[in-house]
Amino acid sequence: MTFSLSRPAFARRLMAGAHLSAAILVCTACGGGGDAVSPTSGATAARNMQALDAGTDDGWTTIANEGERFAVTGTQTVRYGSGSAWVAMEVNGSGECSNGAFGRDPLFGVVKQCQTQSSSVDGWTAIAAEHASFAVSGTQTVRYGSGTNWIIQSVSGGGECSNEFFGADPLYGVVKECQVASAAVPPPVPPVPGGAGVCTPPVTAADTSAIAATVGDGSAASCTEAALRAAVEASAVVKFNCGPAPATIAISRTIDVPTGRDTVIDGENRITLDGGGNARILSLVQLNYRTNSRGLTLQHITLRNGRAPGGGYVAPDPANPSCAYGYATGSGAAIEVRDARLHLIDVRFQGNAAASPGPDVAGGAVYAAGSLDVTIVGSQFVGNSGSNAGAVGTEQSNLRVYNSEFSGNAANGFSPNFAPPDVANCPGVNGPGQGGAGGNGGAILIDGSDDTDVIVCGSAFTGNRATGLAGALFRTANIAPRRTSIDRSTFQGNAARQAGALFIMNSVPLDISATTFSANSAVAFGAAHLQDSQFSIVNSTFSGNLATQGVGGALFSSGSSGSSLILNSTFADNQALGGPGNFSAAIFGDSYFPINNSVFSNNTTNDPWNPMQCALSPANGSGDMQWPSTRTIGGAADLPCVNGIAFADPLLGPLADNGGPTATRLPVPGSPLRGAGHGCPATDQRGNPRDPARCTIGAVE
Repeated sequence: MTFSLSRPAFARRLMAGAHLSAAILVCTACGGGGDAVSPTSGATAARNMQALDAGTDDGWTTIANEGERFAVTGTQTVRYGSGSAWVAMEVNGSGECSNGAFGRDPLFGVVKQCQTQSSSVDGWTAIAAEHASFAVSGTQTVRYGSGTNWIIQSVSGGGECSNEFFGADPLYGVVKECQVASAAVPPPVPPVPGGAGVCTPPVTAADTSAIAATVGDGSAASCTEAALRAAVEASAVVKFNCGPAPATIAISRTIDVPTGRDTVIDGENRITLDGGGNARILSLVQLNYRTNSRGLTLQHITLRNGRAPGGGYVAPDPANPSCAYGYATGSGAAIEVRDARLHLIDVRFQGNAAASPGPDVAGGAVYAAGSLDVTIVGSQFVGNSGSNAGAVGTEQSNLRVYNSEFSGNAANGFSPNFAPPDVANCPGVNGPGQGGAGGNGGAILIDGSDDTDVIVCGSAFTGNRATGLAGALFRTANIAPRRTSIDRSTFQGNAARQAGALFIMNSVPLDISATTFSANSAVAFGAAHLQDSQFSIVNSTFSGNLATQGVGGALFSSGSSGSSLILNSTFADNQALGGPGNFSAAIFGDSYFPINNSVFSNNTTNDPWNPMQCALSPANGSGDMQWPSTRTIGGAADLPCVNGIAFADPLLGPLADNGGPTATRLPVPGSPLRGAGHGCPATDQRGNPRDPARCTIGAVE
């Protein structure tokens, strides 16, 4: 089936996508808020933020009334509504009990409230709402249902909280959930997040030690929004003197930062700017395009609860639900940038929310358009959200991310932007012939044709979510290919409808090195979807990723260059659980490139007829190992991942902190992987030296 995509700002290309046993979204020149192809409706693609049609209040606790803000511990399921009409989503840290935060009004004209589920009831802990994907460590007991009606199964790796996955509906007409037996919940795998010193950043914090404070006279009361606004307008360096205790400055109206000079705002780890859920906090905008090297350095400060006001709303068309709808504007809830430099150093962004839904709205915390330099160093993005790009959205802007953490951010739009023939006459949101309403890039979305390199180094992406493509990072290069580098980073526990962690398109070269993808999940392509790219995956680990109802438990390679390469990498315990027609638990798709010194261990499916671990045609390569040799369902001989591969149990240890910046799986003593490789890189995933002539197969020596 062929789909045509449309966005006014960029040229579009066509590409054929294939239907397998589960729907696969094939992206064609995705852009803006993340244009993508979806053969499903927006309602289907947004299942993890669905209306709760009925249910009981058992197990739910009211935490806020409509219009109030709330806080939760960690990431929890929060529902918004009243009576039997609710909208539910995952919230990390804090949020607002409002139509805007939850994407729509579940019960018009009625005062609503927010409720959270009890963390543990009768020895069971909730792990997923109905239709959402979930992941468990090893094999655990999971039940699906509500009240006293449950289906109980042993689940390995993870699955989908649905009638289809559990084989029946335990309680018809009632919204259900999945719970895991509390006693079986293991401690989480250490993500070994990127921190200071993992990678050497290109910029450092400005030295402001000799500069006097420009906001405040030593008392908390003197540190006001008006004082900050005046200081930003008048001073090139803004510092604070708010007394001995940390101070929070409430922001009721966006503060405009000059674009014609360099400005430093230094919170010295004592200042929080709080938008109160009502206002964007900072704006750095000039109406030009990739001309300006001046801008803002923001350091040692927290920005929270910013809200980007949505504008230009287009309502859904009942006569054609495929037409695009939602907001045209409302990107960048904490900071909006256009044609200006932005350096973020040791900044925490929490609970900021861009407008949603909308096909091109992006950047729950930060949005940059047409900018030459957006560099993020040693910063944290926690619990931010937007229609696309829960944390950071960029368009035609150069992005570099070093030693930073992205946790619990969400792209919560409904159905990725697309343009099949049935929307040709749609008015669109930002232009005619447009479909969808967002949902790409749970943490980061990068789109453009004039941007250059994208670099991510020493960073951790954990527990981010997208209703469409890419639970963590979404990158498309329109027209000409662009370089992408991902080095010494962690992608753990992210989820999306497709590509649980990573979607990258039209990237040449695409370098992934010393990086771990673990416990990510999606309906299809549990960890990553790499399309129309020339990639190199070296010294990297794919462990415990899950495709719940589709192919490619770990990786989907589509239209990849024959010059691509997988070298000294580990694929272990990935799963494609959808049953017959859902296969290739490690790698699905193209394999016209060499795979050398890599191990494929215990990647399993529930399909007795198709290749269990890899694609329909083996790759070429040398020094590889695969186990088991037969399919776990049916017992037929499995196809080799690589021609001439050795079949032997590699004796891999569990995913753990074995030293180095990322979690790895170390071969135990006596493993046949040891000393069986040749032509390895000079160091392993941890940075430890190798003997290239007699090295260990896989990511670690």
